Amino acid sequence: MSKFLSAMKVAGVIAVVVVVGIVLGWLAGRNPRADASNPAASAGHSASPDPSLALTTRLQTNSGPHRFTRHLSGGGGSANSAVPNPNLITNWDERVDEILTAEGPENEKAKKMLEMFPNLPEEGQVEVAQHLSNLVADEDYASLARLLTDPSVPESVLDILFGDVLNRPNSLKLPALLDVARDPENPKASEARDILELFLEEDYGADWNIWQVKMEQWLKDNPD
Repeated sequence: MSKFLSAMKVAGVIAVVVVVGIVLGWLAGRNPRADASNPAASAGHSASPDPSLALTTRLQTNSGPHRFTRHLSGGGGSANSAVPNPNLITNWDERVDEILTAEGPENEKAKKMLEMFPNLPEEGQVEVAQHLSNLVADEDYASLARLLTDPSVPESVLDILFGDVLNRPNSLKLPALLDVARDPENPKASEARDILELFLEEDYGADWNIWQVKMEQWLKDNPD
């Protein structure tokens, strides 16, 4: 009797499994779009994300409307790219020759070159800086000294201007070097501070008021 009951239980379990299989197969047949909408799943593996789509989605989700300005497809320039100068002088070499060969005092030639300087390409600024070093007299040096602290001036031009200021009288040189040393963003700041330290024989750190007082005292004690 017990063997009969066991056989009946096994048969019942088998029947349940068969019925469940038939129901599941019927349900799958009723919804053929489930697999069609996910071709990766029907192929037996998970779908790989599209890197460009993922990047675009992440930018749209996490970034503000103006925080990412570079074109992803072209690798174009960033928002910090320099704006072209509409007044750029392309025939600067001819203009420089005209100024140098014209009749007139050197200070007038220097004035004309200073006026055109902001609109020159870097190559032109380098050449003009060399001429200005020779044309600008000590009494007019203030007009040239301002370029040493102009953040738009390329370092190649600063090299020339810095070399020029070292040949000026101490009364012009030390104040100009102090102005350069004050600005940590200036490529010549460290070098200017080192030279000041040689003159004053002391390093006053970032206390620029003390630097100013000590420099003025030194110039008073050591007139040109």
